[in-house]
Amino acid sequence: LSNFAERADTLNYRCPQMTSDIGINIDAGRHPVVEQVSQSAFIANPVSLTTQRKMLIVTGPNMGGKSTYMRQVALITLMAHIGCFVPADAAQIGEIDRIFTRIGASDDLASGRSTFMVEMTETANILHNATANSLVLMDEIGRGTSTYDGLSLAWSAAEYLAKQVSALTLFATHYFELTQLPELLPAVVNVHLDAIEHDDTIAFMHAVQEGAASKSYGLQVAALAGVPPQVIKAAKHKLHQLENRDNVASEQAPSQVSMNLLAPMPEPSPAMDKLAQINPDDLTPKQALDLLYELKRLAR
Repeated sequence: LSNFAERADTLNYRCPQMTSDIGINIDAGRHPVVEQVSQSAFIANPVSLTTQRKMLIVTGPNMGGKSTYMRQVALITLMAHIGCFVPADAAQIGEIDRIFTRIGASDDLASGRSTFMVEMTETANILHNATANSLVLMDEIGRGTSTYDGLSLAWSAAEYLAKQVSALTLFATHYFELTQLPELLPAVVNVHLDAIEHDDTIAFMHAVQEGAASKSYGLQVAALAGVPPQVIKAAKHKLHQLENRDNVASEQAPSQVSMNLLAPMPEPSPAMDKLAQINPDDLTPKQALDLLYELKRLAR
C-alpha cells in the first residue's frame, strides 16, 4: 500500500471510481510500463465499454498501438481492483469477475502443441468460461492457419462472444471483414488506431478513433523493418493483382462478396432436424398425428 501511494503521487495516477454497473470507462488511460520506458511522449487514449457498447473491434496497422491499448485497459482494471490508483485522468470500473487474454504467439512443442493449437486452446478456454461480467482481450485470432479458415474462426469467435457470452471485449484483428460486425450485431463498435501515410513511409499516431481503419499498412511496416526494396516492390505488384482479382469477382457476382458469405447463419431448427429423420412411409396415421403435435411444439 505504501508503494501504491508513492507510485500514484510520483506518476500522476488518479483514484478510480468503482461501481456496481457493468462497464469500463477510462479517460486518457495510459500503459503503466510502456509510458515509463518509451523514448517519446506516451499518447493517452480513452475507452468506453458499456451495456450498449460491449465489444470493440480494434483495427489499425502493426506497430500502431493496438496491443498496448488493449493491455492498458486490462492493467488499469486490474490495478483498480487491487486497490491502486490508475494511470488515467479518470476511470469508472464496474464489477469484473475475471480478465481473459488471448495475446501473442507462442508454442508448446515439448507437449506437441503448435502455435495455432495453443491459440485455439486459449480461445476455447475463453469461450467456455467467460461471463457477461468478464473482460476479454482477443488479439489476432486465426493467424496460424489459412486465410479463410482464420477469418471464419475469428468471425465466429467474435460473434459468439457478442451474442452468447456478452462479455466486455476488445477484439483486435487485421481481418477487415470483421469491421462489418457492428452492422449485424448490437453492442459491437469499430475503433481504430490512427496512422498517416506519406509516399512510402508511415507515421503512427497511436490515437484511438471511432470507426474502422482504412487499410493495414503491412507493406509500409515491412519496409520500416528493413525488408529489401525489391521484395517490397514485388509485394506491391502482387497486392495489386490480388485486389484487381477481388474487384472483378465482386463485379461479376456482387451478391457473393465475402461478407455476405460470412453473414450469420440461421440457427438450426429442432423441428427441421426431427423432420429430416422421419420416413413418412413408415408412419401410421396415429404416429403421423403425434409427430405433427411434436413438430408444432419444437417450432415454438
